[in-house]
Amino acid sequence: MHVAVFGAGALGGVYGVRLALHGGVDVSFVVRPSRVGSTAPIVIETVRKSRREAIESPVRTDVVPPSADVVLLAVGTEDLDALKLPLGASEAPIVVLTPMLPKDWARMRSTFGERVLAAMPNIIAYARKDDGVVRYWTPPTPTLIDEPRAGSAGADAVRELAEALSRAGLRARLALGVHEKNPATTVCFIAIGMVLSIAGSVPTLLADETLLTLATRACREGARLSHRIGEPEPWAPLAPALAAPWALRTWLGALDRLSPEAVFYAEEHFGRKLKEQHRVMIREMIELAREKGLPHEAFDELAGRL
Repeated sequence: MHVAVFGAGALGGVYGVRLALHGGVDVSFVVRPSRVGSTAPIVIETVRKSRREAIESPVRTDVVPPSADVVLLAVGTEDLDALKLPLGASEAPIVVLTPMLPKDWARMRSTFGERVLAAMPNIIAYARKDDGVVRYWTPPTPTLIDEPRAGSAGADAVRELAEALSRAGLRARLALGVHEKNPATTVCFIAIGMVLSIAGSVPTLLADETLLTLATRACREGARLSHRIGEPEPWAPLAPALAAPWALRTWLGALDRLSPEAVFYAEEHFGRKLKEQHRVMIREMIELAREKGLPHEAFDELAGRL
């Protein structure tokens, strides 16, 4: 089996290296044209026990190879035009690891048809700036992948991918409605990441009562919206309680003491890396709330602050 990992960042790096070393599949990485000539290894390292693994000579290309049986898309889908050319060279199913709100899902489906399947990854990862090593955690939940329609093109390849991921130690299973569950879960809690992006750091956020209150209000609006677009994970509707100012101070403060690296990840990933994605996502959340006749005053305030 040949898996093309679209995006060699932190998330794509972990999936690609684990699949190549333990999944029994061939892996190539689809990257920007300027990076095709790079010979640098892709190195990953578990946060727990710091176990390091690497692909010393990864295959890099700027289009999905025609031989690929499945594509793991580990980049955002907002810029659809940038995806058309590299993905258009293949007819393989596309498993999207990044969240897609309903509008993004519809656009991807309109362009690539049933090839597109949503997933919810079970990897938390970031690339260390000084040496590029990807540090990662694996929560005790599986990667969920939309179950393809029986008999559809690529259905067998997607099932084989789930099996390969499980062999690679990244437990995975097929499920119905992942394309709805992922955004429904995301809109419940993403406001916490958005206010962290506005604040710039955890200490600054915890000292700003206005931002803390905004997080609570926006998570409350997100929880209401979630049930109108899908079935979120059972824990997700608890986000408004977890985003209460006293709760944020409690668990973020404890996290800062117990795992400074986790706080660094949150600040780097949600605070800085996803800043532009936050701007796009909050606009889409406002549009959805309007369509559903739901309140969005906190969303509007977030959009203005972002």
